[in-house]
Amino acid sequence: MKRIFSVLCSALLLCSAVRAQGFDSGGLVVDPSTINAFDMFNTATTQFGYGTARSAAMAGAMTSLGGDASSMSINPAGLGMYRSNEITFTPMMTFARATNKGVSAFEGNKKNRFAVGNFGLVAKLRESSTGVTAINMGLSYNRLADFNYKYSFATRGAAGNGSIADVFAGQLAAAGITSAQLKNSYNSAGDFLWSNYDPTYWGAILGYKTGLVYDNSGVWGRDMVANNAAVDSFTTVESSGSAGEWVWSLGMNFGSKFYLGFSLGAATIKREQHTYYGEGYHYSSEPALNYRADYFNYDQVAKMKGTGINFKLGAIYRPIEALRIGVAFHTPTYYTVSYTFQSGMTSQVKALNNVDGYEVNKDNFIDPAFSERTIKLVDDGDYSWSYTTPTRLLLGASYTFAKQVIVSVDYERDWYNTMRMKDSPYGALYKGYIKDTFKGSNTVRAGVEWRFIPQMAVRMGYGYWSGALHDNKAIYSTPVVYKTEYMSAGLGIALSQHFSLDFTYQYCTNEMTPYKTFYGYDSSVDFASDTFNTSIARHNAMMTLSIHF
Repeated sequence: MKRIFSVLCSALLLCSAVRAQGFDSGGLVVDPSTINAFDMFNTATTQFGYGTARSAAMAGAMTSLGGDASSMSINPAGLGMYRSNEITFTPMMTFARATNKGVSAFEGNKKNRFAVGNFGLVAKLRESSTGVTAINMGLSYNRLADFNYKYSFATRGAAGNGSIADVFAGQLAAAGITSAQLKNSYNSAGDFLWSNYDPTYWGAILGYKTGLVYDNSGVWGRDMVANNAAVDSFTTVESSGSAGEWVWSLGMNFGSKFYLGFSLGAATIKREQHTYYGEGYHYSSEPALNYRADYFNYDQVAKMKGTGINFKLGAIYRPIEALRIGVAFHTPTYYTVSYTFQSGMTSQVKALNNVDGYEVNKDNFIDPAFSERTIKLVDDGDYSWSYTTPTRLLLGASYTFAKQVIVSVDYERDWYNTMRMKDSPYGALYKGYIKDTFKGSNTVRAGVEWRFIPQMAVRMGYGYWSGALHDNKAIYSTPVVYKTEYMSAGLGIALSQHFSLDFTYQYCTNEMTPYKTFYGYDSSVDFASDTFNTSIARHNAMMTLSIHF
């Protein structure tokens, strides 16, 4: 199914606000069916905390330091400092732990994952005592961002509190969609014509097809969920995937004073997010309904996969032996992305007054073919998406004390307000929203390496990212990271002239904006879930094997 209606919708409704004739709706589980500005932002955010174990141990403060395979993704001028050929490989484990403030976990808040942080190959092309002292070429894969996490929570509602069915009803009413239209939206094969409707309303249509809402003489409202129902809700979000890049780099050494390098990067994105939302309904007495819903389940899967290209240019100056000053410029990454979406909804319904003559079991539950059926929607993502990430500027300085202790400090500026949706006829709408929502971000990284004996070094690092939102308290369509802090420690061991091992432990925390699972309001009604706060902590363990020859 081509996403022919989604572009305008998602561009206009980027702040998770669906405006249809004055009705605003949104929330975590309401409209994940299109790529929006926060998908762009989430996949563009990197702090260079991965790569090799040495680089991670120093929090990625490698802009001026160089001599590491991670330099190809940070400052390719560092490639010019190599004095030998090298192969590196970095396996790692990530352990994500989520915390939801004020609510209990529903299915768990843990997700563990094996990954590859780095693979690198550096080859010496030229070595001379005059002019260009050395020219080195490198090919490397470096992991840039991790999308693996899981969080869940449950809430217990009081009688008469809001249900997502209220939002579904409000959406369909405001959009002018009638039950008669929906009943006639089938092709000759009996397939529902989802492409006749904007993706914004796909969830609401699923709600209609499972009995949560109904058009009663032109008035949309709850159908099988009584207004006095006590509503329990259950939410689980599980994400997997990563961003990384393959880089081809060239680094040059001019008399061990000045280093120049550039990289051509082929970036990759792969993210899959499963969102589950369910409601259970409790009644102090039987409601005045013909059919009563006991619960419903709503499952959504969004898959995002893409490739991009970028260019990096960097320089390092060494005014004295102990001091290095580095600068690097990263162009935006131009991504082309495919996006697919699937969802399904189930409900269990009891017949209190079986006016339609459904087949029921001994407990008066409608035949499972109805009550437990899954209504499915599959969008194959034929529409092509393209967007650009921020421009980045990195500055760094490092100093070596007594040829034993290295202190390295980086500053990075990323202009997230320059992100652009390219493959969209309504890119200008994205542009305006991005400029209003995002700003430039600041990142500070610092690392220390102490080589107390020639064969062994200990390392520590710290990084802080200030976030890129104008308003960290706003309610967006999805929780958005507004602050990242990471600390690391590591050990490097030279096993021989040709082999070395580096070990690193890294602790990273992501603070996210408050969010609602759903909300909908206009001048007369206001339906909303509670407000939730989630933070994610990651424990990363990595090891780099380096072969020098």
